[in-house]
Amino acid sequence: MKKKCVWFLMVLLFAVGELTLIGCSKDNEEEDNLGASRPIPNMLSDLSLPGAFINWTLWESHSLFGYTMKIEFDYKECTYTLQRSGTVETIAKYTYSFKYPTITLTSINEDKEVITGTIVSYPFKADDITFKNSKNEAVWMQMTRKK
Repeated sequence: MKKKCVWFLMVLLFAVGELTLIGCSKDNEEEDNLGASRPIPNMLSDLSLPGAFINWTLWESHSLFGYTMKIEFDYKECTYTLQRSGTVETIAKYTYSFKYPTITLTSINEDKEVITGTIVSYPFKADDITFKNSKNEAVWMQMTRKK
């Protein structure tokens, strides 16, 4: 009786171990878990393609100090907005020209200030843009593309 019980436990242990190993087999490619381990690609339009347009895009940046910057492009102009917590929004308008990866913003005001933006595209996250003035000094914060 004891030998029969030991034999049964050995077969049971072997069966459980075999089932466990089958589930971990690398040869089992039919079950992909819907790509759970793959990075999510950048689903925004690719601005680096020839003929790509920047119009109708929105770029944002949030600061730990309580302010938000955003720039939104329409067909001919862009609108820069600075929102500090508890204050009124500051809004500025610019005309722009775009040739990937560079965008040149020209203020509509009398001073005609020129700001140059440089876009960096990534395959698995949204694009970033940094801005410099005519003296090559960083202005604004780095912004991330939202649409």
